[in-house]
Amino acid sequence: MRLSMSEILRGYALTMALLSFPLNGTPQSSANATSHFSFAYVQKDCGPTDGIVTDFYFTTKPSHGGKYKEPFLQGELNRSLPTNAPQSYSMKSGKTDVHAWRCRRAGSCETATSGFLNLSKLSRDQGVSGEYELHFGDGSVERGSFAAVWQSHYLLCG
Repeated sequence: MRLSMSEILRGYALTMALLSFPLNGTPQSSANATSHFSFAYVQKDCGPTDGIVTDFYFTTKPSHGGKYKEPFLQGELNRSLPTNAPQSYSMKSGKTDVHAWRCRRAGSCETATSGFLNLSKLSRDQGVSGEYELHFGDGSVERGSFAAVWQSHYLLCG
């Protein structure tokens, strides 16, 4: 049995259409797409009340010396890094343990409305690994896993 060119093309088109749907059958919105920040950094910094906080930066470009260029995500753990892992921190309205921002362009940052920061492994010498998920007011979500390296810089709070 020979298939005509139109039958082959119709079968190909049907196959491609079926493969374009996610397995759960729900179309994905670009507003909920996961972004890919390839580089992760962790550093100590001064908090809003001059106490020590731990900052996480997720960037699309490598960084040196604690300077980060947009676009990036920043998460702030309002305490010193714990001594052991795993640790999980959630972001909720009224809680002050974790805050996060998404900065797409210079001077244009938006605060995450909810989310979490899970630390699965930490080493004061090598870095911190884990995963994050951040929800924003426009319905978009940023999520990913990371292996953050330490950035050290001179720090004087107070």
